[in-house]
Amino acid sequence: MDRTGGAKAHREERRRAASVGPHRLDLRGYIYLSLMVLFGSTVSPFAMVAVRELPVGILPLLRFSFAGLCLIPFLSDRGALWRLLREDARRLVFVAAFCVPINQSFFLNAARLGPNSHVGLFYAVCPLVVWILAWVLGHEALDLGRLWGVLASIAGVAVIGLGNLWEGSGASPAESRSIMLADLLLIGAVVSWGAYLTLSKPLVARYGALPVLAGTFLVGCLLELPIALLTLPGWLPMLARASSSAWISLAILALLVTPLNLALQNLSLRRLDASQVATFSNAAPVLTVVWGVWFFHEVLTPTLIIGGLLTLGGIFWTNLPASRPTAGPRVAA
Repeated sequence: MDRTGGAKAHREERRRAASVGPHRLDLRGYIYLSLMVLFGSTVSPFAMVAVRELPVGILPLLRFSFAGLCLIPFLSDRGALWRLLREDARRLVFVAAFCVPINQSFFLNAARLGPNSHVGLFYAVCPLVVWILAWVLGHEALDLGRLWGVLASIAGVAVIGLGNLWEGSGASPAESRSIMLADLLLIGAVVSWGAYLTLSKPLVARYGALPVLAGTFLVGCLLELPIALLTLPGWLPMLARASSSAWISLAILALLVTPLNLALQNLSLRRLDASQVATFSNAAPVLTVVWGVWFFHEVLTPTLIIGGLLTLGGIFWTNLPASRPTAGPRVAA
């Protein structure tokens, strides 16, 4: 995006923030966030079921192509999608690359190799990645007070993840190597997802939440297509052996969870800072564990209680309305 376009987007964001007011919470933004957490907490379990029986190369292609097509009928301004493709194609390509082929390659392989608890543990670092990138790119002003909330939220999910590891110790050497590789892949998944969140916010402010999301999904599928074709020889045997539960999990991800979850995320990005959205999403892994306690009678451990309180406390702190004026964001180059 050029300097003039970036400055225009930042002025629009400041105008929106001023209309909300420095001491008022954006209620609609937090409703979107709450629903995003509800749907987002189911992504990892469904993905783990699907990726263990379906080819990693084809999953992002199927998931995001169907999700993008599901969004098209709900676009109230389809001209915004064409303007996005015409005026900001280069940034959209970067956003789509981080969202689909890059992130999904890391995430799905990590989900195939490692436990679900590690996904929540590592993705808790995403707000810190977003917070740093948003400041470096000039999308948000530097607010050191928000750092404590981000760190508390990360610490909360870390306590839950480490508690799960402590209780599930005793893995074989092969399992330990698999988990270690999954953790390395999750680092790439977190960094790429943080880059996607940060780079997509100016586009969402300019063109709207749903047009940007549909464009991201469809362009991301085009970028994923060469990867899928390279893995084509391994498709048919896995597809023939896949169970109905794997296909059902993929269908739920593609047709329900992915479009709704990321549409709510983009709607939130129109009204709140990217670091706030990323930090609030840390409630998703906590909610996943709580659902296990509620519906499956899993044990409510001290680490779950402490970690949940830290995470929710960090979310509350980070999303408090500003009590003092802050410097305006720097214009991105």
